[in-house]
Amino acid sequence: MSIDYYNQNADKFIKDTINVDMGRLYERFEKYLNHGDTILDIGCGSGRDSQYFMEKGYDVYAHDGSPAMVEQTRKLIGDQVAIATFEAFDPVTCFHKKVTFNGLWACASLLHVPEKEMADILNRYLSFLAINGIFFMSFKRRASNHEKDGRIFTNYTKEKLENLLEKLGPIRIVEHLETVDVRQGREDEGWISVIIKKESE
Repeated sequence: MSIDYYNQNADKFIKDTINVDMGRLYERFEKYLNHGDTILDIGCGSGRDSQYFMEKGYDVYAHDGSPAMVEQTRKLIGDQVAIATFEAFDPVTCFHKKVTFNGLWACASLLHVPEKEMADILNRYLSFLAINGIFFMSFKRRASNHEKDGRIFTNYTKEKLENLLEKLGPIRIVEHLETVDVRQGREDEGWISVIIKKESE
C-alpha cells in the first residue's frame, strides 16, 4: 500500500519535500480565497503546505493516511490534523465538529487513489466544500498509470482529466496548469493541475 511506503520512508520523504518552492501554485490558489478562509490540506504529507497556509492567516485543517506524516504536520500546525484515508475522511469524525471548507488543496496526493474510485472520492470532498469554494488538485502528467516502490499512481493527460471532471457536479474549471517538477533532479517529470469551483449543491 502507498501508506506503508510513507510510513517506512517518512524521514527521506520529508527531507525531499519540506523545502520545495510551491510559490507559483500557492499564488494561483490564493487569488480565489479571502484572508481567514478555511482550507483543508488533503494528504498533507510533510506539512509544508499546511504550514504555509497557516502562516498566511488561513484556518487550516489537514489529514493524511500515514501516521508518520500526521505526526510531522502536527509539529507545524498543531492539532487540526487527522489520521484518515481519502475514503474515510469526514470532518465530524476527524475534528468532532462540522467544518465547511472554502478551499481544498490536494497537491500530489490524490494521485494515489485508484482510477476507478477517483470520481467518487472527488465528489465526497466536494460535499465538504462551500458553494463557490475552490478545489486544487495535481497529478503526474502521463498517458498511463504506473506503480513504483509499492505505490500506485493514477496519472492524467489534459483530455483524460477533463473526462474525469465531467463526472463531477456541478463544478466549473477555473484554472488549468501544466508544470514541471520543482524538486532537484526531477525536472523531466511533468505535472498537470486544475482548480475547480463548486457552483451549487
